[in-house]
Amino acid sequence: RLAVRIGVQGKRLDESSRRTCHLTFLVDVSGSMNFYNKLPLAKQALIGLLDNLRPDDTVSLCTYAGRTQKLLAPTPVSDKTRIVQAIESLGAGGGTAMSSGIDTAYRLADSAFVPGDVNRVIVCSDGDANVGPSTHEEILKRIKGYADRNITLTTLGFGTMNGNYKDEMMERLADA
Repeated sequence: RLAVRIGVQGKRLDESSRRTCHLTFLVDVSGSMNFYNKLPLAKQALIGLLDNLRPDDTVSLCTYAGRTQKLLAPTPVSDKTRIVQAIESLGAGGGTAMSSGIDTAYRLADSAFVPGDVNRVIVCSDGDANVGPSTHEEILKRIKGYADRNITLTTLGFGTMNGNYKDEMMERLADA
């Protein structure tokens, strides 16, 4: 078992200068995420992220597998218990409808959008995507359109490089 820890430190801002964050978690709950180093690790990472957010920041949560599901409308981090319960309820199984998941996440992010604040979709996946009715290029074009409107996207990849993590798709999403 190989473990790698990589630390990246960005510029430290004092708390008063940080903009309010509106985060939409899009979590891949397809069958390929049913490994100890995928969905359980993604859940742990998202719950840990909550400790770095302020009470007035918001979090929403949606998932994709064979279908998409909106589990949590934009919720203030002051209601952390409700957010944690939604994250902990996630389980893996089914296909991988990434295209409709992306659409659902951006609709949620758009509903919480505040000009000048941080508005971001965070995708947690192993990169295994049967995109559904949209091509990869169509998905990337939609992501670029939202980025132009200041709703950015971050990808968090889960799995290992020995075949169960497909980083190419995740990198293409992040680049868009």
